[in-house]
Amino acid sequence: MDKYGFIYYLCTKSLNKMNTFSYCKDKFNREFANAATFSAFIPVHLTLNGSYGIRNAAGERNEEFYKWQFFYSLVSSGLYAKDYIGAEVYFPKGNVSSKPIKFDGAIFDDKDWFTYYEKFHTEKDQLALDWLRKHLIAVIEFKNENSKNIEAVWNQQLKPGLKESENDFCLGILYDKERLYLFKKIGNNCVRLDDGLNLKKEKSNTKELNLHLTDSYYKIPDFRHLIQRVFSPAIDRSRRTTDELDIITGAYNQQLSDGISAIIRVMDKVSLLTENGYELLIQVLALKIFDEKRSLNLKKYLDFYKTDAERDAIDLKFYVTDRERNYIDMSDDNVESFIKRMRDLYNEASQEYKFILDNNDSDTIKWHKTEHIRVLSEIVAQFQDYSFVLSQKTDLYQIVFYKFASEFSKANKGQFITPIPLIDFLVNVVNPKLGEKIIDPTVGIADFLSVSFVNSGQSLEDKNLYGIDKRPHDHVGPAQHASQWRWKRHPEA
Repeated sequence: MDKYGFIYYLCTKSLNKMNTFSYCKDKFNREFANAATFSAFIPVHLTLNGSYGIRNAAGERNEEFYKWQFFYSLVSSGLYAKDYIGAEVYFPKGNVSSKPIKFDGAIFDDKDWFTYYEKFHTEKDQLALDWLRKHLIAVIEFKNENSKNIEAVWNQQLKPGLKESENDFCLGILYDKERLYLFKKIGNNCVRLDDGLNLKKEKSNTKELNLHLTDSYYKIPDFRHLIQRVFSPAIDRSRRTTDELDIITGAYNQQLSDGISAIIRVMDKVSLLTENGYELLIQVLALKIFDEKRSLNLKKYLDFYKTDAERDAIDLKFYVTDRERNYIDMSDDNVESFIKRMRDLYNEASQEYKFILDNNDSDTIKWHKTEHIRVLSEIVAQFQDYSFVLSQKTDLYQIVFYKFASEFSKANKGQFITPIPLIDFLVNVVNPKLGEKIIDPTVGIADFLSVSFVNSGQSLEDKNLYGIDKRPHDHVGPAQHASQWRWKRHPEA
C-alpha cells in the first residue's frame, strides 16, 4: 500500500458526510409537502412578509416552490444570513422606458441593501443605484424546466445580470428544479465557477461551458468565502483556523493545479523528484492534515479565547510568509522562524502519526539543507489556503493526491493510476459491506481500498482490508486500529 492511500485515508476518515444544503432541501420538501403557499422571510421586490403560491392549478410544484426551497436551504444551512438576500430584485436598463432587468434573487455584501433599494425605487436616487451595483455579489435565476433551455437562460438572463455588478467578481446561480449550475463573472468574462468545466478557461463561450453538467450543492460558496473572492482582503495567515480555509472544489481547479505544478518544478529543479522527495512530500501533507485537525479539535472545546496562549494554540502553524519564503541564506532569521515552527509541528504530529512520520524529525527532512527547505516552503505556500480535512473526498483526491501520484508512478514498471470515476464505479458495483474482506492484488496507492472504506460510511473493518503489490514493502493488512495501518512484507514477495 502506498503512503498516498494512508494520507488520503487520514483526510477522509473524519469527514462530515452531511451536505447541509441537501439536508435542508429535503427538510423543506417534507415540511411543505402538502402546502399550497409559503410565507416569505426575505423581501420580494418592495414587499415584506408576503405569501406566495408554490403549486400550480394541478397541485404540482411550480417555479415558486423551487425558489423558496433554494432560499430556505441557503439560509437554514448557514451559508448566508437572510438579511443579505432579496427576491425579485429590479435594476433599470437603458432609457427610462426600457424594461428593467429582474433578478429572481440577489445577494449583497451589506445588510443595509434594502434601505438603498427602497430609496432608489421610491425616490429614483441614482447614488442609491450606484451603491447597489457596487455591493451586489451574487445573482440568482430560478427555473422549472428540467434544464431544457439552459443555454438561453444563461446567455440571455443570468449572464446580463452578472454584468450589473461593478465588482470584478460576482457569483451566478441557476437553480432549475433542484439542478444547480454555478457561474462567475471575473473581470469582463462570465464562465462556470468550476474551472474544470470551462474548456477554454476564462475565454470560454456558451458552447464551451459544459452546460450539460450540473454542480454539486457543496460547491456553493458561503458568505465569508464569497466575500474573500470578491474583495480579496489581506490575509494574516498566522491568525487563522481550519474553518477559515478555502474548500477544494472542481476536478481541475486551475489555481490549485498550477500550484501543484509549481511544487513539482521546484522538486525537479533541486533534484528531489525522487523517492526521497516523495517521502518528504508525504510527510509534509501529513503535517498539513494534523495541523488542521489539531486546530479543529482545540476550537471545539473552547467557546471563547480566554488567553493569548489559547488563541495562539488554535491558530494554524502550517503557513509560510513571503519573507520566510524568500530568504537569502539559511542563516536568515526569517527562514529560521519558519523551520522552527515546522519542526515543532513535526514533533507534535509524530506522536500521533507514528506510521508515517519519523521518530527523528531529521531522518527524511534535512532541515539544514536549502534544497529541502525550498521544497518544504513551496508545498506549504501552495496548500496553506486550502483545507484538506473539510474538502470533499473526490475533489481532494483528484486535484491533489491523484496528480502527485501520477508524477511519481513509474509507467515503465507497469504501474499506472486508475481514474477516480472508474474506481467509484467499480466500488459501487462491488458494494463491499460490513464483515466482508477486500483485497487489492495490485494495490498501488491504495485508491480502491481508500474509496471502498470512505464510500461504506467507514463501516468496513480495517482488519478486513488487504493490499498487495509487486514491490517488497507494498503489502498492507489487516490493521489494528482505524487510525493506523499495519504494514507487512508479503511472504512471497
